[in-house]
Amino acid sequence: MRDKPRLPAAELVRDPDLEAEIRRAVVATNTLVSHPESIRKFRILAAQFSEEQGLLTPSLKLRRKAIEQAYASEVEALYRT
Repeated sequence: MRDKPRLPAAELVRDPDLEAEIRRAVVATNTLVSHPESIRKFRILAAQFSEEQGLLTPSLKLRRKAIEQAYASEVEALYRT
C-alpha cells in the first residue's frame, strides 16, 4: 500500500489491498480469542469517529449508542448476510 497514490477515504474503503491487509490482521487477531469472540465480518468506514460528530467522548472513548445509531444500516447489513 505504500507505493499507491493517496486516495480519498470514499475510494479507499473499496481498495482491495486495504481490505486484504485488514483481513490479515483480523485473521491473526482471531487466533488469540475463542470462536464466539472472533470477528467474522467487518466494514471499512470512510469517516473517522470524532467528538464533533458525537461519536467520541472528550477523552476519546467510543460512544457506543451514538455509533450504533449513526451506523445502524451498516450494522444491520453485517447481520443480514
